[in-house]
Amino acid sequence: MITNWPLVFYTVFSQFATGLAIFSWWKDRLDEKPSPRGWAACALTGAIALAASFVCHDGLASGIWLFAQACCLVLVFCAYGCSKGATILSLGAWHGGALCVIVQIIEAIPGDPLTVSGLFPIMLFPLCTIILGAVFSQLALLGEPEDHVKHPAGRFYLPLRICLWIMLVITAIAPIIPWEDTYMARSAIILMQTQLYWMGVIFSGVVLGLSHMGRVTLMLQAIIAFVSIMGLRTAFYADGVHGIIDMSTLYRPF
Repeated sequence: MITNWPLVFYTVFSQFATGLAIFSWWKDRLDEKPSPRGWAACALTGAIALAASFVCHDGLASGIWLFAQACCLVLVFCAYGCSKGATILSLGAWHGGALCVIVQIIEAIPGDPLTVSGLFPIMLFPLCTIILGAVFSQLALLGEPEDHVKHPAGRFYLPLRICLWIMLVITAIAPIIPWEDTYMARSAIILMQTQLYWMGVIFSGVVLGLSHMGRVTLMLQAIIAFVSIMGLRTAFYADGVHGIIDMSTLYRPF
């Protein structure tokens, strides 16, 4: 299996940072005090994504990928500003991250966006963004209050569970259906044979189960959710079906 590891880290951590930006912005609108720890974590994960993008593209990218790098830089700058109290930059943070994720979706579509192979990243990337943002933003480590009475399962358990269920369903059925779409048919073969992919599918179900056990499992939920998405993304970019490493062999008609 050939995996573009810098691209995996770039997409996962930029979506991680975008999710943190969305939920940190949400908390700042609802709470009396801002969440500097959440914004600091957002800036850190965004910086990791930006560094991975430079490795992925051997420096500055070109075309639409350069725009994605610029959006990631905006995310990092605004998130860092928010961590220092400049919460007016919060909209810039999550909008920059959202644009970066949109570019990743566009570049991950191998053919027609209205086909199954096109809809797969369109659905998967936003789900990963929301899951990572929700599961980490409700941690006390990132400044979330220990409110056992009001939020016994974590403040963002509902969007987390909804997105986990959707992701679990689409990732579980993607490798087992005989798709007529040539791109998705080839992708399904690789996904079926990739152990890290099935680990990601199973672990997303584990996070769902843990979310019903209360706040005591919040940290464990976050760790397993991150491992799950890393496993899924590793398989997603494996051997070039969506990363496009070798068009001449991978998309040969069956």
